[in-house]
Amino acid sequence: MQLSFEKSVPGRRSHVVAPADVPAEPLDGLLPPELRRCEPARLPEMAEPEVVRHFVALSRRNFGVDVGFYPLGSCTMKYNPKINEAVASLPGFLEAHPLAPDSLVQGTLAVLHETERLLSAVAGMAGFSLAPAAGAHGELTGLMIIQAWHRKHGSGRTKVIVPDGAHGTNPASAALCGFEVVTVPSDPEGGVDLDALRGAVDEHTAALMLTNPNTLGLFERNILTIAGILHDAGALLYYDGANLNGILGRARPGDMGFDVVHLNVHKTFSTPHGGGGPGAGPVGVAERLVPVLPPPRVV
Repeated sequence: MQLSFEKSVPGRRSHVVAPADVPAEPLDGLLPPELRRCEPARLPEMAEPEVVRHFVALSRRNFGVDVGFYPLGSCTMKYNPKINEAVASLPGFLEAHPLAPDSLVQGTLAVLHETERLLSAVAGMAGFSLAPAAGAHGELTGLMIIQAWHRKHGSGRTKVIVPDGAHGTNPASAALCGFEVVTVPSDPEGGVDLDALRGAVDEHTAALMLTNPNTLGLFERNILTIAGILHDAGALLYYDGANLNGILGRARPGDMGFDVVHLNVHKTFSTPHGGGGPGAGPVGVAERLVPVLPPPRVV
């Protein structure tokens, strides 16, 4: 495919601007000399139909959820109904100022509060923070919550266990938070090897990061046993919500023994995510961890 510069023909134009009907303002009075070009910008010269066809052809070379299933393993981007994008663009949301007083954003605060309660019900958690701006940000937030919990109880735990089939962001988030990453292998059925897990858990273990169903799309049938192994050692169980769609409405992470959960609402609840944003990765916690949830929260 040719570049726009390769299609350029000297003298060809897309649009001719009509002569100004007001007096011309000297350029010296508008821009200081050091900010002006020494020569005209090198731009392709094309007719309007050529410009339109060029960019439409470029768009057809992109892959997106509007034209097919997004091939990104378990972290699949889901199709979002267009009406949800329209709702997110309502002036009350779109034009809300981040420093507006509470009295002027009561509707937005009400939506945030109801969203937290709904997410808590769906995930089986006691409370959520809506602050994280993306899934990976939610992971980091969840690990910082785990870190804060252990410090609050005088335990400087230093290790996070991650299955060998975990998402690449799991060990990265743990390392970024200052933890030592310990990897445990899978068993022949694709789940966590329980013997290896028991051997890896010790008094330095802060948490196990897990998604259920896992990256292979398999439900971790031993999840209650896994939770017991971690809790008996004083460690916590962290749920990566990338695959929540597989169990939504059928099972809840909180009922499986998970203490911290992050959810990718652009995957499961159709938060608009076109063009890389806006993303969101809210983090939920069990009752005893609510005191270390990061603010702000609507309560």
